[in-house]
Amino acid sequence: MNLQEIYDQLYNKLGKDAFGNVVTPESFNLALDYSNIEKLNDFLEVLEQDQELVDDIRPFVVTLGDSSSSPVYLDEYGYCNMPDDYVRYVHSSRMDFTNTDSGSNEVYRHIEMLTPKEFSYRLSTSLYSPTTSRPIITVQNDKFLVRPRGIDAISLTYVRMPITPVYDYDIDDTTFLPVFLPTGELHGSIPNTTVRPGFTAGDPSLSVELEWPEDVHDDFINLMYKYFTINLKDYNSLQTIEIEKGLP
Repeated sequence: MNLQEIYDQLYNKLGKDAFGNVVTPESFNLALDYSNIEKLNDFLEVLEQDQELVDDIRPFVVTLGDSSSSPVYLDEYGYCNMPDDYVRYVHSSRMDFTNTDSGSNEVYRHIEMLTPKEFSYRLSTSLYSPTTSRPIITVQNDKFLVRPRGIDAISLTYVRMPITPVYDYDIDDTTFLPVFLPTGELHGSIPNTTVRPGFTAGDPSLSVELEWPEDVHDDFINLMYKYFTINLKDYNSLQTIEIEKGLP
């Protein structure tokens, strides 16, 4: 479903009479943002429980340092910045080389993720201290820290934040209702519409479709339904208070 189809289904599910003045494009975009985060949290909870990646979250799993991307480089102290779109750690590794009679072999070395407390303990004991064949990693000051020092690059796999969906629109000249402006369209290009305030004819649409696979789009409708029913309840409560203020 595209955003207009999701908008229409949500509108029908909520009921036009009750929600006609509530489901504006602006509130719809807030609900999209809320649902995008809530859906990701649902899948992260599954990931946390069994450490298995479900198919629906695979589009958001990024690996830096595979055959198609550069590795993550560490500074001389063993630190590296988190990616800007980082949400959740999955795993990391480094490649080591061992000498053989015919040259050398490349060896995969898993990097163990630890809490800061566990990380400090491992550094303080000689029996379990990290080595180049048993490296460890933790999060410190919003950065990754790897030990032992001397490792210059690692491969990092993590869950990224899905792109925030956006519903852009112009205004129907007859009904004064929003008219969805798909990605790639220009404001003012749809007949019998007026360009929405803040834009001029020819400006590109800001619409961004959901990145999630279509088999979870119904979940988004349900999450947005929850968002609007909660907010409508708060809105109605506010109206009641204002009415009571006006009573003699």
